[in-house]
Amino acid sequence: MFGTLIALVGLYYAWRALDQAVVGESQASFVRDRTDLRQRFGQLCEVAADMHVLARPSLERIGGTSLLWEASMRPPTPVPLAAVTLEWQDTPPPVNLPLLRAARHCLPKESKANRYERYSSAMGVLARPSLFENRPSFRLVQTDWSQPGRPRLVFGSGQYFDLIDQNEAVAHELAVATRHAPEERPPWRAVPMRRLLADDPLSLAERVVLPAVGTLTLRRTPDGQGTFFLLYRGAGQVATGEGTYGPLPAGMVQPASFSPLAHRQDLDLWRTIMREYNEELLGAPEARGDLGAEVDYDQPPYSLLNAALAAGSLRVWCLGMALEPLNLAVCLLTVAVFEAEAFDTIFAEAVERNEEGIVVSGPRSNGTITGLPLDTTSVGDLPSSRMSSPAAGLLQLALQHRDVLLSDPDRFQA
Repeated sequence: MFGTLIALVGLYYAWRALDQAVVGESQASFVRDRTDLRQRFGQLCEVAADMHVLARPSLERIGGTSLLWEASMRPPTPVPLAAVTLEWQDTPPPVNLPLLRAARHCLPKESKANRYERYSSAMGVLARPSLFENRPSFRLVQTDWSQPGRPRLVFGSGQYFDLIDQNEAVAHELAVATRHAPEERPPWRAVPMRRLLADDPLSLAERVVLPAVGTLTLRRTPDGQGTFFLLYRGAGQVATGEGTYGPLPAGMVQPASFSPLAHRQDLDLWRTIMREYNEELLGAPEARGDLGAEVDYDQPPYSLLNAALAAGSLRVWCLGMALEPLNLAVCLLTVAVFEAEAFDTIFAEAVERNEEGIVVSGPRSNGTITGLPLDTTSVGDLPSSRMSSPAAGLLQLALQHRDVLLSDPDRFQA
């Protein structure tokens, strides 16, 4: 009898150990998959782009890059950012139950009986980056790029982890589906989340879309030449796009504080861009306003940026919006063109690193950053496998519209 009891106790602890091993392996596999996702980023972007262009022929690559758009996602010609109209619509976010169920396939086990409920929960515990907070964000509800010179964007409320739960999960499932045949397009049944969005990957009525603003910064010299800047997004520092070169600056369209007033005042693309300049080029802490404190836009560097805009030594263009194929993120595409003197004054104290990564700024002259030459040779020399889709697409668009973007600013002073 005593021997039987000992045997049963041994079986119980062996069973418990087996359960813990299964949970541990599931969680370790999740972390390995995220590492694989980062390492094969460029390759996965290409596979995803091919899949969506074939599924929806109206989508096209921008300048041969993996960044995608179609005619309904852009104005006929670049427009000044100030011409873009933003509106608020207080509507609840869509709930897509099939999409939520499909997302669970790539979630690891939290315990013997249960998987993590959300991708953001698993990521927060098992692969948490330095910057990872569920902040209020502006959700894209409706767009209209058809009116010449007057694009219209309608926003509602959202939370940042809604983006993580969809975008990171849909990228994760593609990494898993292509693990054994990296360069082949997997069957749609192997990527259930992506399959649900194949017909219309934008589908604002079917899923939560929290857009970012990607801004290509150009420094224009008196002789009409231009240079550009990038941000290398450090592994382990950011929640999305880690280990890639992205536009500088770039950031989510979010309010800068928890103040109810800021939720309406900060529904402004230019304010979003200004805050990102302060954080990414000048090294300021991210504007959070946790206690309700609002950003004072009458103080430098915001006052300097606004003065340059008013004087014409800074021009900001909107080129439309585009889809990042790997994670199906939406990026609003903008280009900011600074006259060299204005740029050098505003960013005299530009940092080499910030909370998100490393500023890629070319050689420094007496401490002043000068940028990389905006020409086909310099752009072609960039590591394509580590370029984010928005950075690669924006650079191709800048080369395409170079004559307009780098023209004499007096041309626009009417």
